[in-house]
Amino acid sequence: MFANAKKTRQAVEALQAEVSSLREQVAEQSAQAAAEREAARTIAERIAGLEARVSGMGSELSRQLHELGSEIEELSKRAEEAGVAEVVEALKNAQTRLATEQARYQITFRQDLAALANQLLQRAR
Repeated sequence: MFANAKKTRQAVEALQAEVSSLREQVAEQSAQAAAEREAARTIAERIAGLEARVSGMGSELSRQLHELGSEIEELSKRAEEAGVAEVVEALKNAQTRLATEQARYQITFRQDLAALANQLLQRAR
């Protein structure tokens, strides 16, 4: 009878030790998950800020390109000399290249942001 009680007590003590160990592991994993969530939130905020800045810069650049286009059109209306017409045409070509490059940079940046967001989501899982 005492042998059974001793075995039962040892089994209970072993279970208590295992439960204690599991609690510690859960607490560590919970703390680690909380830290990763906080890091992901911080990065998401920074990405949102960057996207807002890029969008603002893109809008400003688009506005400036539009103004430049309007000025070029006005110059072309007043141009009577062949040399001025060539300059106007060169300006139009430069404006088109700038607009294309700006759009390409904006697309690339948004793709990079999307890739980074996907990495963060996969890391959070």
